[in-house]
Amino acid sequence: MVKRDKKFELLLKEFLETEGKNFPNREDAIEVFEHIYNMVKDGYDVDGPLGDIVDAIDDSDMSVFDKVNALLELHEENHSGIEMAIELGEDILYSESDEDTEEMILADALAGYYVKAGMYEEAAKLYELLLKASPSDFSEVTDELTHVYVRLNRDDLMRNHIKRFDYLESEPTLLLLSIFSINQGKFDEAHYYMTKLKELNKYVGIIFKGGFEKVESFIEGTLQDEKDLQKPEVFEMHFVANIAKDYLISKYHYELLEKFYKEEIEKRVILIVEGRLNISKEMMKEDPIFAGMERQLNKFIGAELYNKEIIESYTEKELKKLGGIGATVIQNLKNNGVKFKKD
Repeated sequence: MVKRDKKFELLLKEFLETEGKNFPNREDAIEVFEHIYNMVKDGYDVDGPLGDIVDAIDDSDMSVFDKVNALLELHEENHSGIEMAIELGEDILYSESDEDTEEMILADALAGYYVKAGMYEEAAKLYELLLKASPSDFSEVTDELTHVYVRLNRDDLMRNHIKRFDYLESEPTLLLLSIFSINQGKFDEAHYYMTKLKELNKYVGIIFKGGFEKVESFIEGTLQDEKDLQKPEVFEMHFVANIAKDYLISKYHYELLEKFYKEEIEKRVILIVEGRLNISKEMMKEDPIFAGMERQLNKFIGAELYNKEIIESYTEKELKKLGGIGATVIQNLKNNGVKFKKD
């Protein structure tokens, strides 16, 4: 609790007069000021007041949308350095001005809160601005922007974005592109990106376990302790070898399973009589019929047989050697239009 003495009140009054307009209400402004006041009292060296205000807003108990509003007002008054760098075609990273650095920190914080608020269009515009101001991308805005384009699910934006850099050499980009392609229903493209990812990283031999949360955790930097993140193998093990298998199952394979399951129970009149035709997904997963289908499906997933084209790259003998795939399954695949490679 801050001791509100005469010095505190004088400084607070000055703060409210100069910065109060950047906050949705007086209470939030006072909360942020108290945070700054405590930092100074504890010996914090205030080299950049704008950066301290950003930190204080970030650490406050304000809602996400109130933080967006407060940061947006600050950004609207503090972006001249960014605009100048873009106009002159210079990289703001090499600016000797502390104010320029603080403007970038402010804009990056605002873009991050846009994402948290689900304001992806606004986040994309701001990240694009940051990339123009700092083409060297020291703060790795490229990955943040790729992440936002995944959220927007806009093919045109993503295609233009990946033309600007060598995305085939970027592990996080390939991870995100895999997920983006799945969202777009382009499973062949997803498999292509996964294959390229495996070429980059030796740990991806155990095909992509995990899910989208891992990608978000990487971008937000929250998956491991800071000391662990210094180890190069942490990224490889957690964010490459552990990516999209669960996502593929939930978004693609289980849709097919559900379709096959409904077709199966339509054949079994007793199940329809029992009212199980419109069974819930939860009940479906407990059904022994579904469980058998799921076991069979997992054999395909384990062998990375994600679509018809991949299956057709095998001969019948090669497929049988993968284990768990016998003559009956192969005949069913043929009945469904699969044409195996000739021996």
